[in-house]
Amino acid sequence: MKIWGIFLDRDKNTEKSITIALPTPERVYVPVPHDGEAEVKAGQWVLAGSRISSGMVPSHASVSGKVEEIKRIDDPAGSYDAVVIKADAEQKQAAVKMPRADDRDSFISAVCASGCTAGFKLAAARDADILIINGTESEQYVTSEYRCILDDSQLITAGIALTSRLMGIENIIVAVPNDLPEAISAMEKAAGEVKGCTVSKVRPDYPGGSDLVLVNNLAERKLRAGETAADQKVLILMPSEAAFIASYFETGVPFIKRRVTVDGDLVKTPCVVEAPVGTPLSELLAFADANVDPAEKLVVGGMMTGRSVTDTELPLGKNDDAVLIFMKPIDPGKGSLKISDAKTNCIKCGRCMRACPISLMPMRIEKALHKKKNRKAELARLRPELCIRCGACTYVCPAKRDLNRVIERANELLDRKESEEE
Repeated sequence: MKIWGIFLDRDKNTEKSITIALPTPERVYVPVPHDGEAEVKAGQWVLAGSRISSGMVPSHASVSGKVEEIKRIDDPAGSYDAVVIKADAEQKQAAVKMPRADDRDSFISAVCASGCTAGFKLAAARDADILIINGTESEQYVTSEYRCILDDSQLITAGIALTSRLMGIENIIVAVPNDLPEAISAMEKAAGEVKGCTVSKVRPDYPGGSDLVLVNNLAERKLRAGETAADQKVLILMPSEAAFIASYFETGVPFIKRRVTVDGDLVKTPCVVEAPVGTPLSELLAFADANVDPAEKLVVGGMMTGRSVTDTELPLGKNDDAVLIFMKPIDPGKGSLKISDAKTNCIKCGRCMRACPISLMPMRIEKALHKKKNRKAELARLRPELCIRCGACTYVCPAKRDLNRVIERANELLDRKESEEE
């Protein structure tokens, strides 16, 4: 049975924007992976593309210049170290070493060495027999993948062909929303050049791009609790990841830049830019003529699943595809970015349950949280651990209740030991 989602307001202000290269920032803060450590020291000079950290997927200098320090960054998603590099005027590139891959293992190792986080996906799904290219981009405002499809379709084609051949995958599905004719045309042309590749025109609903929905609707396999797409032998890549893989094997240049959407009601010039990894958010906002002073909401990533931050000097990460900035909504309500403090009682309309792609009952989970007796047993029966954190329940709630947070609290309680519950 197909899984359907909800339809968000379509605020794709940058669909027609060409991708613009961001001027070299004064300094960058390149994140060090959690499983690695910095391999450079303060005072050391580095070239753009040179490796600066260890880890399964290492980091590389996104600009050339002088390492100023290794700084601890406090991000809502978790703290991490970052290599601070003050850019120089020359912006010289490090000598590249062309990657080579003859089989699955060497291909996975090469992609990991490039610094692209697609390496994690390849390693996890090394036995995959289906490759899905996720071009759905169902989040509001974000158009980074859409622009990649239109601007880099040949690279995407090459990346798909390379990945399918070396990973031994013969069944390839490219998912594209059925309301984007230009993207469909570009991907159908790409599919025609790769054996076993087909284009699936999917509904532009949310969360249509989640692993759960893609594996269920396209691969026709079921994800059980705690499983990932890789557990069902499905490899899911973004169009930009396929394009980068092709570019890396053609040029040897590691992952040091990414395409980013900059938008929001405080942005005078919404745009799509290619920016060095580690660029401060303030540089992206300034380039898009954003008025930061009255801002009430700054989101990194999509509006539904991105993270809210308060520091405009936080760096752009490898997986950050958007920076969105907004004023406080005048009339908070359905779809508002800021949950209203004036929430009202549940009216038992059932919209949250109907919006949930896995048919959880957020209103009953919230009720169970307030029980005094048998609370954990009742919550366990309602299965909050199945939640995929899409936020659709909060979006549709007319009572303005933060049901996404309710389910998080339920899971936190279930994870506690009995002695810690009360």
